[in-house]
Amino acid sequence: KLREKQDQLIEAEKLASIGKLAAGIAHEINNPLTSVLTFSNLMLEQCPPDDPRHGRLKLMVKETDRARTIVRQLLNFGRESVLKPVKININQPVTEITESLIAQEAFKGLELSLNCADDLPEVYADPAQLGQVVLNILLNAIHATTPPGRIDVQTRLAGKNVEILFSDTGKGIPAENLHKIFDPFFTTKSASKGTGLGLAVSYGIIKKHGGDIDVQS
Repeated sequence: KLREKQDQLIEAEKLASIGKLAAGIAHEINNPLTSVLTFSNLMLEQCPPDDPRHGRLKLMVKETDRARTIVRQLLNFGRESVLKPVKININQPVTEITESLIAQEAFKGLELSLNCADDLPEVYADPAQLGQVVLNILLNAIHATTPPGRIDVQTRLAGKNVEILFSDTGKGIPAENLHKIFDPFFTTKSASKGTGLGLAVSYGIIKKHGGDIDVQS
């Protein structure tokens, strides 16, 4: 138990240090990126579609916007966000986020099963931040699962704990990567699909709630 607590403390300190560094870098990058995005958008508006430069400008806007999204994720990761807990049924954020994703293009060819227990006690939690965790984990499941595939989401009461379980029919995680998946910037996805921050952010949110997050493959 003591060793486990020490490991958790080391993990928390590591995340905090990386968070501060990431936030500092993101602040420095954000201002020049905003200028590039603003002026490239203006140039794109003034450039007719048949101009050979139009395609290059469009790509510049798209890639700068992608860089800004990464910077925003870095800032969110580094920022010490304050929990705003309210008494909620955990089914609320789980259902809202899951149903909002089903309609999206990314879910094409995937079957989704949502099974929420109806005997759950209410808990004190921040619904927006828990929703962020649900979103991050579901997006990971979508990226890991090749159609036709299946993703299962379940809530249940386990002793004194309320649990949310996610499973998918993806290829799984190699044993050598299992202990790294909550590390910031660790990802096996292509650059266009992820920054490796989603699970690190999720880990931080769940720990701030006094909960546990675990993975099996």
